[in-house]
Amino acid sequence: MSILFDNVRVYLTGAFFPGQKVLIEKGKIAAVGSKIHKTADYTIDAQKKYLIPGLIDAHTHLGLTDEGYGYDGSDFNERYNPVTPHVRPLDGLKMRSKVLDDARRAGISVCMVCPGSTNPIAGQCSLMKTYGNSADVGLIVEQAGIKFSFGENPKNQHAKNKRFPATRMGVAALIRETLFKAQDYLDQKNSKKGLRERCIEYEALIPLLEGKVPMRAHAHRLDDIMTAVRISEEFNLKIVIEHGTEAHLISDVLAKKNIPVVLGPILIPDLKFELTGRVFESAKILLDAGVNVALTCDYPGLPVETLRIAAAMAIQFGLDEKRALQCITENPAKILGLDHRVGQIKKGYDGDVALFSGSPLDIRSKLEMIVIDGEIFQF
Repeated sequence: MSILFDNVRVYLTGAFFPGQKVLIEKGKIAAVGSKIHKTADYTIDAQKKYLIPGLIDAHTHLGLTDEGYGYDGSDFNERYNPVTPHVRPLDGLKMRSKVLDDARRAGISVCMVCPGSTNPIAGQCSLMKTYGNSADVGLIVEQAGIKFSFGENPKNQHAKNKRFPATRMGVAALIRETLFKAQDYLDQKNSKKGLRERCIEYEALIPLLEGKVPMRAHAHRLDDIMTAVRISEEFNLKIVIEHGTEAHLISDVLAKKNIPVVLGPILIPDLKFELTGRVFESAKILLDAGVNVALTCDYPGLPVETLRIAAAMAIQFGLDEKRALQCITENPAKILGLDHRVGQIKKGYDGDVALFSGSPLDIRSKLEMIVIDGEIFQF
């Protein structure tokens, strides 16, 4: 099916351009401009409304917990083994969960889904579209990183169960020990003799060690962020800081090392020690220093609908509208390695667009329609 948006304000290169048309054919953006003469199966008179790329949340647990079902529906923390790089979101996603509809209603077309943060090495991260009756339908990239957790969550979980690691030192030591063993495993696999026995945990870490995917480091406090950076440099790993509550305090360091930050959830209260350094100016400070920043609502940490609100709050605390919108479109696309296909309204990109009644960062504006890979969802 082909779709034509007519007379729409399109977000292009950091600004809105009125009187434009956008043509989507076979799930891809086929043309953008004021002089498109092709007809389409479905034409939408946008009446000067606002069309932006589908929003992207670069850190979620979307679909790994089914709201209202308690333990039976919760699958985002594998609590009883501290090293689980082999667990895959694909095997726990509930694509018919109400939260997928909530995400679409929030204008979100793409998200990263990862396990929770109770384990120092928590599991694989997958990139998904927010539609489909099964995870295989929505899947973009199955392994887009390995989730590592630093700070309170892994420490407290395993101390509570009276086992190692029970300190930040122990968490870091266990991560190093596992990476050393994984390196030895990879060397053996590449040797002439080959492997004596396969190990699913180390197999899952090979793309990380080979630099194909990043360490996605859950870290709030400055100290924990630096521990994650230190380990990434010891093992020559790519790294993305997830949450980064105190990342603004070392914005110059992160900029120099070209380390991106998926920031948030910034709307959450200071419910624990790690969050006491939270400031709403973080995004502006980091971006001004040259750090690539994406915003997240960290569902189920906050409702998935709060992603757009987080960007609006960043504007209230000094960030300009252009960069705020980039923090939930272009920037996360780049951090996730998807900037060749999502995050912009551009010919050849995926047909993921969201139509708003007014400016998308005005909380009064209503999402009227989202298109994902050429599939229309109206509200």
